Amino acid sequence: MLKDLKIFNTEKFQVAQALISCYLGSRQGLRELGILRSDRNLQGDYAEWFVVKFLNLKLAKSIVLKGFDATDRKERTYQIKARIVDGTGKNTSFDIVNIRNRFDYLIGVFFSRSLEILQIIQVPYEVVAEMCKENKDNYRFRWNKKAMVDQRIKRLLNEKTI
Repeated sequence: MLKDLKIFNTEKFQVAQALISCYLGSRQGLRELGILRSDRNLQGDYAEWFVVKFLNLKLAKSIVLKGFDATDRKERTYQIKARIVDGTGKNTSFDIVNIRNRFDYLIGVFFSRSLEILQIIQVPYEVVAEMCKENKDNYRFRWNKKAMVDQRIKRLLNEKTI
């Protein structure tokens, strides 16, 4: 059937189908390991899984819970966000649906393009609220020169310690 369609390169299509099969199988395996909890992007679920293990947190039961992704033993709440970046010294942002859904800490995970962890930051809610910019659909915590030197932001892991 595909041989009749001139718009397809049959060999490339077969390779694409094989890679998609591997991708779907990998997603299923990651789901069985407890890393993937949704059909969202991989880096979001991977960041949540890693941070929960790294900080000994308890993952929220619901993946659609408003305002936070995990809690610690003292019931402090954590909003976990991830970004793929070319370096931790470059500007980026972490999107927050609604800043009024209060949490205690924003945990920002910086990944390389190959999903290596470059840095993890911890930002108190008050700092997030102060530095967030509202746009049409959400709020953005900007990782920029100002944030990079802010002493209230902890670096839990960085390129030098990994």
